[in-house]
Amino acid sequence: MPFMDLIKKAIFEEQPQTAQSQPARPAPSPTTAARPLDPAPAYVPMGTRDNQFYTRLAKQTDLSAVPELAKIEAFAAPLSSVITDKALRYKAALATAQSQGGLTKDAILKGFDALLNVLNSSATTFNKQTDEVSRTEVDAKIAQIGDINEAIQQKQKEIAGLQQQVKSMQSQTEVSRSKLQEAKNNFAAALERRRAEIQQQRKEFEIILG
Repeated sequence: MPFMDLIKKAIFEEQPQTAQSQPARPAPSPTTAARPLDPAPAYVPMGTRDNQFYTRLAKQTDLSAVPELAKIEAFAAPLSSVITDKALRYKAALATAQSQGGLTKDAILKGFDALLNVLNSSATTFNKQTDEVSRTEVDAKIAQIGDINEAIQQKQKEIAGLQQQVKSMQSQTEVSRSKLQEAKNNFAAALERRRAEIQQQRKEFEIILG
């Protein structure tokens, strides 16, 4: 399998994660269709792979996947045309959700914590799998280089050909190492950006909900 396909496999073939396994309990039917939670700030991709990583992380941590966050929005959305102030609107929504659905401020904030836990889990999985790629793609070639160098000492007649193989494999090793580091840097950038977005949104809700 091509090297970068192994890198992509580390995250793109990972089973989608959700912040909570239980589906959201249906909220009382609002008079107006609920809108999605306020979108995260627009993201300008640093590169193709970075954008792919970020898209995957954003999908894994979509706010609508958290029952508590989906519920508060279901109560807040119908009030958007009546209460234009966001803080007042969500406070009113929380008051209604508390009385009708048992929703609490702590539950909402824990919903954001759950999303951050998903990011941490994705980071752990990605790092583990890229380390495995490193062992198979980089360390294996380094070991092969050692074997070839030993063979050179034993087979003087094959020195020229074997040294050429060493140079070729060294070049491949550096390319693989460079691509692996690039992938890690891109993933780290996407991870930190999404973590910052979620933390900012969490702070906003913490202020809003008092």
